Amino acid sequence: MDRIEKMLKQEKRRKKIRAAIVDDDIDVVDTLKRYIELSTGVECVYATTNPKEALLALRSLKLDVLFLDIEMPIISGLDILGQLASLKRINPGIAELQVVVCSTNREVGAKMFHYEVTDYFLKPFDRERFYNAMDKVISKLKKYGLNDLDEENKCFFFGARGMEKQRLNYDEIIYIEAKNDQTWIWTNEKTYIEVNETFGDMILWLPKANFAQVHRSFAVSLRHITAITPKHVSLSGIEIKRGEKGKYPYFDQWIEDNTITGKLNSYGIGRAHRQESESKKLENS
Repeated sequence: MDRIEKMLKQEKRRKKIRAAIVDDDIDVVDTLKRYIELSTGVECVYATTNPKEALLALRSLKLDVLFLDIEMPIISGLDILGQLASLKRINPGIAELQVVVCSTNREVGAKMFHYEVTDYFLKPFDRERFYNAMDKVISKLKKYGLNDLDEENKCFFFGARGMEKQRLNYDEIIYIEAKNDQTWIWTNEKTYIEVNETFGDMILWLPKANFAQVHRSFAVSLRHITAITPKHVSLSGIEIKRGEKGKYPYFDQWIEDNTITGKLNSYGIGRAHRQESESKKLENS
């Protein structure tokens, strides 16, 4: 019984996937809500039959997955899909939003590849089809991590049961390492914190804006990276193995988005000293 109670406490503590529903059919909304309630680690935080209202809500909501109808009056699901890219730039809370389209139109499927939706299924649908879609959503989200970095999420506490708990700020972490069923959290080259969380669960704890998995056994702090090669990531003198390109797309995309072409140059003497020498030469000439 103790083991079951511990598992239930861990499940309650773990951050849930935030889901939203936009469908003009209230029966479909109710069905999706019921399936979400039956899903482990998922909660419905927003639902509407009004697509115009949904567009406004997507400017401020924090969401991981959106269940979206296509055939709706005035504003269609395609209208919402077409604006998602700009909405993601406005609202970091939906930066990694996964979209599952549910529609009665069989001809819409071909267009879904253009919008890169996570999954697409036809109405009416059963519970098994919903769970298949959620499996795809979870698989996608695990590549990015589920947590967001905000003003209220800067640290966690660790310590033995019944003992004093110590604070650890996220910005103190350099990288984390998988060690069997545990995780080692490294704060410098010689110091680590051993926690009883699996590597996969620990990644879900970390704010995705600041951390990225780079190898099956390593996730690194983006703010501590000093250099990158095709095979390694350097973190203030610490060298971490890097997985093959394409296996960790969030990290690959972060590199691509933050890279410019250039090279380091330096003068033989300091710039100020060089200018002073040139001024003296002019005075003496």
